[in-house]
Amino acid sequence: MLKNLDYNLFESISNISKSLYRYETYVKDAERCKACQEIWENFKKQREKELAMLLKELRTHAEASPLLLKK
Repeated sequence: MLKNLDYNLFESISNISKSLYRYETYVKDAERCKACQEIWENFKKQREKELAMLLKELRTHAEASPLLLKK
């Protein structure tokens, strides 16, 4: 079983990844509104930064405990 700390990282990475996929659709749907496209693009950039931070931390955890298991 994963430690809650590691599970939370995985869960957040999953949620952000899903939202990044949706932002592509939102930008496309807003083709007639430049302001809306910019909003979605800015949100996407913010989420990409958040994802990078979480992935970096998950790598740190994986290197410290390769199986990420509770003891």
